[in-house]
Amino acid sequence: MTLSDNQYPATLIDGDVMAVCYRAIETALQTVMPADGKFRYVPLTPRPSDTQWRAFTGKMPVVGIGWQGWHAGKLPGATFRGPLVFSVAILTAHRQPEHLYVGDGKLAGAFGVTAAAIGVLNGLTVSGAGTAYVMSASSAELAQFLEEGQSSVLLTVQFENVALELERITPQLDDFKTLSCEIVDSPSGEPT
Repeated sequence: MTLSDNQYPATLIDGDVMAVCYRAIETALQTVMPADGKFRYVPLTPRPSDTQWRAFTGKMPVVGIGWQGWHAGKLPGATFRGPLVFSVAILTAHRQPEHLYVGDGKLAGAFGVTAAAIGVLNGLTVSGAGTAYVMSASSAELAQFLEEGQSSVLLTVQFENVALELERITPQLDDFKTLSCEIVDSPSGEPT
């Protein structure tokens, strides 16, 4: 049996609809928090090491985007479908404690980045995935990991009822297009 060269086409390698949603979140956030030297964008890994965490919190403000999960919906079927959930962490720092929430007039505080993120993410429509909703925004989850003068916001962003784009993926998978085949796996060349 010979396997085709495209067992994992690009649409599967990058994660298909998961990658599309991840990139859409980042693109939307950059419209209000541009990555032009003021904000940094860093992938938020599920369990960052000390080195990764120090790199993430090293220079603020910083935006981290991570994937929380993809859960099966309540209506089972032939296609896996359900809510696709991401985390967005935004960290800022100010010298004066009173600026942590409301900002200093130049750089937003926790309230400003929260409002901006909700403004661009809640209702964000992504082709093939649907509409994003901000399910929660909180400053409590990451607070214990921050130093004095730092502020954090953690948002949960959810796309409802998401499925892989099978009509785009399946034609690229040669093995799934074959209904039956004869496999020869013996020295004599006889079918097994």
